[in-house]
Amino acid sequence: MRTLIFILLLTIIYPEKFVYSVGFRFLNVGQATISSTMEDENSININTLIQSNKFLDRLYRVRDQIDLVVDAGDYSLKKIEKNIVEGNWKQNYSAQIDSNNNIISKDSLIQNEKLLFDPISVLYSLRTKDLKSNDKYEYHILGDDEIKSLTTEVRNNQTVKVPAGKYNCIKVVPYSNNSKNIFKENGYMTVWFSNDKEKIPVKIELKTNIGNLVLKLKKILP
Repeated sequence: MRTLIFILLLTIIYPEKFVYSVGFRFLNVGQATISSTMEDENSININTLIQSNKFLDRLYRVRDQIDLVVDAGDYSLKKIEKNIVEGNWKQNYSAQIDSNNNIISKDSLIQNEKLLFDPISVLYSLRTKDLKSNDKYEYHILGDDEIKSLTTEVRNNQTVKVPAGKYNCIKVVPYSNNSKNIFKENGYMTVWFSNDKEKIPVKIELKTNIGNLVLKLKKILP
C-alpha cells in the first residue's frame, strides 16, 4: 500500500520543468532548464540544459546538457550522459551504475559500493529534506570515472527576488570533504530553495572557469 501511495505521489509531482534566466555579472547571457519526468515506477529522468544566447555565442558558446536516470526513492544515479561545450572546451561522458553500484562507462568498469549522485540529483535529493539551519548532508559525486566526497550545509534564510517573484529561501552551500575539486575548475553550486514544502530551486549560482553564472527562476511548467 505504501509503495502504491508513493508511486501516485510521484506521478502527481512529475513532469516538472524549471526555466531560468542565466546571468553573468550584470548581463543576461542565456537560458537554462531543469526538467524531470517519470520513466517508470522506479526511475525518474532529469534533464538539464544551459545555453548561451546569440550575443554570448559569438564570444563564448555554452551548450551544457546533462541527462540523468535516477532512483525514484533516493535520487541516486542509475545512468548519466553529459554533452558539454564551453568555448573551446568539450566533454562527452556517459556511464551506467549497475545493481551493485559499480560504474560502467565506455572505457572502464569501476567497483564501487556507495550510492552515487550528480550535483543535479543532489539538488533533487535535498528537496526531500527538512533543511534546517546548520544541517549537513553528505553525498558521493560521480565525476569522470572517479568518486568525490561532498558535504552540503544549510545556511541562513534569505529573501530572494527573481523574475518569477519574491521568495523566502533556504541557502544550501556545498564543499569538498577532501582535496578533490567537486566541479570542473574547482567550481561550486550554491542553491537557494523556497522555504516551503515544495523547496523549489529558486536561484542557483555556478562558479565556472570564466566566473559566476547565476540562474534565476523565470517560470515553472507542468
